[in-house]
Amino acid sequence: MKLAVYSGKGGDGKTPIATNIALDREYAIGTNEHFHVFDSFIPEERLLALTGDESFPLIPDDIDIVFDLAGSISARSLSINSALEQSDLVIVPISNEVKALVAGIGTIREVMSITKKILVVATKLEKGRKEVFTHDWTQSEEFKNVRDSVVNAVGQLPVLPLKYSKVFNAIFEREMSIKQLMACDPLAKYNYRDVSDQFEEIYKYIDGVKTNAK
Repeated sequence: MKLAVYSGKGGDGKTPIATNIALDREYAIGTNEHFHVFDSFIPEERLLALTGDESFPLIPDDIDIVFDLAGSISARSLSINSALEQSDLVIVPISNEVKALVAGIGTIREVMSITKKILVVATKLEKGRKEVFTHDWTQSEEFKNVRDSVVNAVGQLPVLPLKYSKVFNAIFEREMSIKQLMACDPLAKYNYRDVSDQFEEIYKYIDGVKTNAK
């Protein structure tokens, strides 16, 4: 399985998403970030780090990898283009901020010129003061706005929620996935249950794509 997590805008959660997938599922990581965080906790044999003007090699089908991609698509962005072209699914994180929505929709349009296999993840979701719902973050106004903005701009695409959580900092501080953090800390098991369940929905979607590709 080859996944790409890509957005033309930084700060919407692409690296935490890619890292959590890699740690949970023991995927290799490919990155075009010059200053990346993976050296300390991703084994050398599972890390492929390039510069933006280098192409990723064609990854064999028996290797699972998630590409964590930065930068903008252009004729010179060989790393981005080569990763997207071979990915079975491209995950585009978008938060509910004006700049993020504009950049996210622009990213989707660019990705669509290469592949239509796209999953949007509405990130950094927070409850409004008057909102009342339990664990179903598809009911949040922020999620609905991201979903509706995407659908109105580019048509029907799958969109899944991912709430704001301090666990995304803990992933890098502890060098563990959310599931691993919960397994060794009873308090984390309670505090991070919503975001863990949301990742399970992302994994179900990924598994569905993998099954259909066979």
